[in-house]
Amino acid sequence: MVDQREKKRKRALIVFQVAIYGYLLVMFLIQLYMSFSRGWWDL
Repeated sequence: MVDQREKKRKRALIVFQVAIYGYLLVMFLIQLYMSFSRGWWDL
């Protein structure tokens, strides 16, 4: 019983972390794309 709950909690924690890192990555990519489209970088 406790082991099952522990497994569920660990999985929830991993999903939560992936969601947060995914969100941060998306925000970073949007910032990068906007800075490129504004022409800050000459490539």
